Formats: sequence, C-alpha cells, structure tokens
Amino acid sequence: MTTLSQIAGAAAVILALELFVIGLVALAVAYLLVRAMNRLLPKVRAWLQAGSAWLFQAEEIIVGLMHRLLAPILFLSGLWAGVEAGARALRRR
Repeated sequence: MTTLSQIAGAAAVILALELFVIGLVALAVAYLLVRAMNRLLPKVRAWLQAGSAWLFQAEEIIVGLMHRLLAPILFLSGLWAGVEAGARALRRR
C-alpha cells in the first residue's frame, strides 16, 4: 500500500465521519425546534390571530376604496371609449 492510497482512505473515513456528525447536528437542531414549538405555538397563535384580524380590516378598507375610487374611473374610461367608438362610427358614414 502506498502512502497516497493510505491518505485517500483516511480522507474517505474523515469525510464519512464529518457527514455523520453534520447529520447528527441537523437531527439535534430539529429535535430542539420541535420541543420549542410546544412553548412557542400559543404565543405565535395569538399573534397570528391579531394579524389575521388586522389583515381583514385592511382588506375591507382596500375594497371600500376600490368601490369609491376605482369604479367611477373605470366607468368614465369605458364611457369615454364608447363615445370615441361612436364618434368614429358616425364619421365613417
């Protein structure tokens, strides 16, 4: 066995150990996150409910603004397009 093949074998073993340790670290982090979720979920749930209520209020405001601002603009632009089309049709005659 040459020195180069021995180094290659040791490098393969070290790489396998590193991958194993990285996998264990990932599993440990996932385990700790799951344990922390039990304490965190009630707090997060309250914030999500408050955020949901705020989002519904914002949606109502936006829909109201669209009805009051955007609908007349769309109506007038459609009316203007119709008037222009009618004027073009009358000019062709």
